Amino acid sequence: MSDFHRVLLGLHAQARRIDRDQALLGALGVGAFAYTHQIDSVHRMVTGTACRWLLADEVGLGKTIQAIMVMRALAAQSPRRLNAALVVPDDLVSQWEEELLSRGHVLALESGEEGASHGDLVLRLIRPSRIVAGGRIVADRIDFLLVDEFTRLQVQVREALIAAARTIPNVIAMTATPALHQARTRRELMALLEPEAERIARAEEADILKVLTERETRATQRFSHDLQEASKRRAVEESFGLYRRLIRTARTDYPNALPKRNYQPIRLSPTDGDVERARATRSYLEAARTSNLDIRREALLQVAGRSPQSLRERLSTLRRSTPELQAAWSQIDGCLRSEPGDSKLDALIDHLRIFHAKNSKGRVVVVAEDNPTTDYLRDAIEKLTDTRVAKKRRSVGAAEELEMQVAFLKEALDDFIGGEAKILVAADAAREGHNLQFADEIIFFALPWSPPDIQQWIGRIDRLGTKGLPANRRIAITPIVVENSIESNILTVLEGTGVFLRSEVFDESEWEEISGAIAGAAAGVAGASWGDAAKQAKSLGASYDEWLEVTSLPPSPRTEIAARCEARFRERGYAGPIALSDGDRWNWFNARERAAEAMIKLSREDFLDVRNGQDGDQRFKTMWYKSRPDVDTVTIPDLDTRSSWHRQAFITRRTAIECPPRTNVIQSDDAKRRLHFFDHGCGLHDGTITAFEKQAPATDITTEFVAEYPVGHPILEWADRRLLVATSVLDLRDALAFDATAIIGTSDDQASKPEQDAREVCTKIALAQFQADRRWMIDLVPPEMFFATLAEAGNDMVPAEAGTAVFDPIHDGKCARQLAKRRSSLPEVKLRAARTAALNELNKRASASLGHATLAIRRAVEKRVFAAKADAENLAEAARAEIKAASALDAKLEFNRAAVRGAELALALADRAWQERLARLQSIEGSLRSVAKLTDTKFFWVVPKTPNLETP
Repeated sequence: MSDFHRVLLGLHAQARRIDRDQALLGALGVGAFAYTHQIDSVHRMVTGTACRWLLADEVGLGKTIQAIMVMRALAAQSPRRLNAALVVPDDLVSQWEEELLSRGHVLALESGEEGASHGDLVLRLIRPSRIVAGGRIVADRIDFLLVDEFTRLQVQVREALIAAARTIPNVIAMTATPALHQARTRRELMALLEPEAERIARAEEADILKVLTERETRATQRFSHDLQEASKRRAVEESFGLYRRLIRTARTDYPNALPKRNYQPIRLSPTDGDVERARATRSYLEAARTSNLDIRREALLQVAGRSPQSLRERLSTLRRSTPELQAAWSQIDGCLRSEPGDSKLDALIDHLRIFHAKNSKGRVVVVAEDNPTTDYLRDAIEKLTDTRVAKKRRSVGAAEELEMQVAFLKEALDDFIGGEAKILVAADAAREGHNLQFADEIIFFALPWSPPDIQQWIGRIDRLGTKGLPANRRIAITPIVVENSIESNILTVLEGTGVFLRSEVFDESEWEEISGAIAGAAAGVAGASWGDAAKQAKSLGASYDEWLEVTSLPPSPRTEIAARCEARFRERGYAGPIALSDGDRWNWFNARERAAEAMIKLSREDFLDVRNGQDGDQRFKTMWYKSRPDVDTVTIPDLDTRSSWHRQAFITRRTAIECPPRTNVIQSDDAKRRLHFFDHGCGLHDGTITAFEKQAPATDITTEFVAEYPVGHPILEWADRRLLVATSVLDLRDALAFDATAIIGTSDDQASKPEQDAREVCTKIALAQFQADRRWMIDLVPPEMFFATLAEAGNDMVPAEAGTAVFDPIHDGKCARQLAKRRSSLPEVKLRAARTAALNELNKRASASLGHATLAIRRAVEKRVFAAKADAENLAEAARAEIKAASALDAKLEFNRAAVRGAELALALADRAWQERLARLQSIEGSLRSVAKLTDTKFFWVVPKTPNLETP
């Protein structure tokens, strides 16, 4: 590799490293589109005074992505490898593992499992079943705790998590169904997220909700004069409000980000066959009742309503042990043999024909619920519409074969996902855990009786958009029912819940009540009626928002704040000089991806062999070395040097991510290769950056490259003239420093256990607060890289806007090549003058940047101090409550006296920690100026040459 290319690669790598902090502290390196609300929520979580949050966005708004983004930011900013723990219901483990690998560049290790970890993150999966079986959560070894569906976990698990969270510095709980209208749920969630309030509640033997409500009441009285001004009210709300740790984004907040639902039920007049099947089924149920036969009435009614084929297969299992049962059985058999018609099938075929006549490429999910109906519909649709149909039948294997069943499901969906099949007919096995947002319509041929099942089915297609889909698109929801049937009555009840029109997910117990009311009315249970079920459905969720009534500081809307937050990122410049594509508006998100691609293209010239690949619709690239490296060659850790068989597959653009995202790809050699998303946090990306920085040769003011550029390259505007390139970095991250000794003092080996515990807890809290303040500061004033280029003009050096041209030596697929590397022939006096002129340009830019940084801190520090002071008051109040509780104990016992000393020390240390934190924040402007020095300054000359086009 030529030294010229190595220098440029080193600059690209350095820009990528600077970009990490600019990219929301590393959060935006995940393999997913970042939507406006996600950027705002993640920004809030990673820059708050503490990272302890309940993430309760509505279904389909990407909570998992946000949690992974937060984890990635914490890892990127941690001074050591971040130890994270993930607790999720056992049935969601495989879904999380795929998301973590495809989006977050991390493979979760099972609790207790050893594995080779590298990079800045170690993530361990803690299964609730292990906790129930007696496993422990070792809080001292966890820096970040992530809990999904907290409210679904067993009581024992929730209690263990609350206890562990007291000392874990960063905690996020996720759920789409927070059930905050239930006091018990509010109490548990607040105990998880508000450890100081939980300490007070334990010390005073009080309800934590009472503690938090009293805190909020005192704040509203104390700051009553500020509550009329929106910004000040928000500051009070976010520092003292009961739900200050809650993030809940509603779909209505961002109507253009999600599909619009078009609900279009089809109600049909029954055929003779429909009437006969319903009558015969009810006759059998009546015969079963009079014969004292134990049978699940609702199950048989569901089967009869799905399809003739489903009822036909169920018929073979029905008992005929009495004359009445035999007669009823024969009646069902007779109406199935006569095949007098299926109005739902006729309507489905007609609907699909009309749909594809209007949209030949459209894709439809048809809900069949069981295997017989799935087979029945697939055969009929293919025969009557001449359309290829994919089907997913219900797996019938044992529970321990769940992983294999999931694999079979993916295989069955491939034709539909890939677009070869325009229709997917599916049993209930496809209802959960799969993203089918590329589908245009979902048809309920078989209508589930449970509202949550309806919600899950619709949730497969009603999700945030992905590759090739418009953000504001429409999806159709089409149930097909026969009038005056059980399904028709059920549909009326379901419509009352609003489940077809909106994505609200109510408390599980309320869903169960509705499902029970439906089953009772269908089965003719005494006291149950369709009217009562419909009435109950309309009142569903009436108490769901009652949680807002118990607070005087409910969460304020954030849509405008979120839009400004997203715009701040979109409009900022990339760390290195990147040119706009022709006709494009500047978009920082796209510029980051183009910069990564430019670096890889440059590496292809001499260092890496990069090739195109494709597996199905998934396009990607692979990389390995141009030639096998020798022992002295700088290598990339994730790129095995043994042979090209060990090449790695990767993509650089989010538009290339297939739906659902792929974790692996297979090439012609049949080897399964991990598919990397090449961005921050990805081991391949980060290792490449490190390697490119290491291999860059040192340069100085005397280093001069003569390079031939392809015809049309913009740098040829300065052909045959010397260009001086100067780069440098302004890094203000050291403006905040942490001195534990100043807060804690020296350790005392003779101190009691409570006193030692107080020191340990205070140290952890103070360090977590410092790291939170540091993330806040870095987000406001991230490191910057400056480029200055000066052109030789006679005896002078004049500024030249050539930075983008130097940074990207490729034009029309051809790359500049080094003709010579030499010591500049310019006299020493001119070299010194050029160096001074370049430094002046760099210092001018650094000075302007420092001015912007100082202004940004000045505008934000008052609000930060306000929020940090609220945290300090909470800690002090907790310590005072513990002093009072300990003082009430029998003072004759040394253990009790030690408890008092420990609580008193905790109060003193909390005050000292606050004074140190306040001093850090108030002196931050001066600290910025004291550390504002240009570092890693580089110089080199480039003499661009036009190519020699003369033919021999």
